[in-house]
Amino acid sequence: MNRTNGRIAEGSKRKFVEALIKLLEVYSFEEITVTQLSQEAELSRKTYYRLYKDKNEILTQLFEGLYAECAKELNKREVTNYWDLVQTYFDFWESRKTFISILEKNKLLPRLFEYVYVKAYRNWENIFPMENSPEAIPYLLAYGVGGMNGMLIKWVEQGMEVPSGILIAQLKTGFSFHEKG
Repeated sequence: MNRTNGRIAEGSKRKFVEALIKLLEVYSFEEITVTQLSQEAELSRKTYYRLYKDKNEILTQLFEGLYAECAKELNKREVTNYWDLVQTYFDFWESRKTFISILEKNKLLPRLFEYVYVKAYRNWENIFPMENSPEAIPYLLAYGVGGMNGMLIKWVEQGMEVPSGILIAQLKTGFSFHEKG
């Protein structure tokens, strides 16, 4: 594939992702058809089938883009500890309140979080210090990613009314254990 064809394919993929997002505002993920995606993207069904096996691949592409945006934000903020990571993650989603609500309405949050977990597992050395024993990494990831995603689901279910900064401050306070002596 030459560069021009590559740019055209990437542009077409972007249009299909945008079409999926727009259609998710009205239809459930299961209801969305190839015809609807193609019409919304203003591309042919032939183009769709040239780029994708099924609409799950568009969803994965959407998740890849979100993961890359979030990772960029984490790098920009130079996150160095768990609570900075949590704050950045919640800030990221708070700025996409409408979008995450659409994912929740379509019951797609578990799929997003599974994607995030798998991606984080592949990049664990960027999340947890290398001195952690390798056998502990799956548990650290399950706790860290699972905890953040569980909190995020509850926050979305509650309408994301509490600003992320206040929510994280409350969580920090709730998790600060004091030794009785």
